[in-house]
Amino acid sequence: MRKKSLIVVIISLSSLIVQAQKGGSGLYGFLNNFNSNAKSAALGMDFVSAYTNDLNFAMSNPSLLSDSVNNDFSLTYTDIFAGINQYALAYSHTFKSIGSFGFGLQYLDYGSFTSTEANGYITSKFYVSDYVFNISWGRQLDENVFIGASAKPIFSQYESYSAFALAFDIAATYISSNRSWGATLMIKNFGKQLKQLYSVTEDLPFNVSLGVSKKLKYAPLTLYATLSDINNWDLMYKDALNDEQNVDLDGNIVKKEDNAFLHELDNAFRHLIVGVNFKPSKHFDISLGYSWRRNREMAVADAFSLTGFSYGCNIYIKRFTISYARSEYHIYGSPNYITLSVKI
Repeated sequence: MRKKSLIVVIISLSSLIVQAQKGGSGLYGFLNNFNSNAKSAALGMDFVSAYTNDLNFAMSNPSLLSDSVNNDFSLTYTDIFAGINQYALAYSHTFKSIGSFGFGLQYLDYGSFTSTEANGYITSKFYVSDYVFNISWGRQLDENVFIGASAKPIFSQYESYSAFALAFDIAATYISSNRSWGATLMIKNFGKQLKQLYSVTEDLPFNVSLGVSKKLKYAPLTLYATLSDINNWDLMYKDALNDEQNVDLDGNIVKKEDNAFLHELDNAFRHLIVGVNFKPSKHFDISLGYSWRRNREMAVADAFSLTGFSYGCNIYIKRFTISYARSEYHIYGSPNYITLSVKI
């Protein structure tokens, strides 16, 4: 007989590979922690608010779906770490009378695991995976206002256990008439788990975010900023295993006293993600992003790392775009993204 505690171990493992979250950190934490394409990952953001003709940005922000990405297709591979891989694909088509639609699939493969009986006897191997299907719609209401929504059926298969949830995103974007700046209000991952994995109902990582972008007039730069988790102000996370302490000359532990102002400042910056895109040529650009929250939650004390930074580049060759990104999660492992996009 297989140990029933096996599924608890699996859930714990899947939680460890995503960055710490105050809410929604269990089964569905990956919805807020792993991008589905290299372009968004390079900026370190779930979505951008800039006017775009790129399908990858439009699938992350359904209000940006338009005829500019009609019949576009993209394919992404992500080497996350510890043998975990992600595959994603997306396609868009525009119907003039009702708007633009995007169709996507995000597949996370956590690898194979060993199944044992209570006495430790190995019986077989099993696989663990998550699937997110994405059906998105977007429409331009007038010259400046764009709206969109996504429905995301989510299926999880952990050994012989399975779960099903249904999540929704809605977004509204304002783009200036000269297309130089934009702002998006995004409500992500509201919905419900409809089938439990193992006797516990998992919450979806509900997230209200505000994003802005600005394309500079006299430089090939576009600046991005996102305020994430507006609905959940307190994002402070205390790691009991990595408690920062001082030691006096006698070897006695002296805990640091919290400064209320610095505490609130730290918490405020955890909501902010900033990024920049530099495009010196129509054939090439590079992006850089930074998340204070990821740095504070994932960095190792007294060890140098780039945790919190993300970066990448894009190469444009006629109808094709090749994108690469790396998100620095931890000194011992970080996801690498490769995306191939084509205008069919």
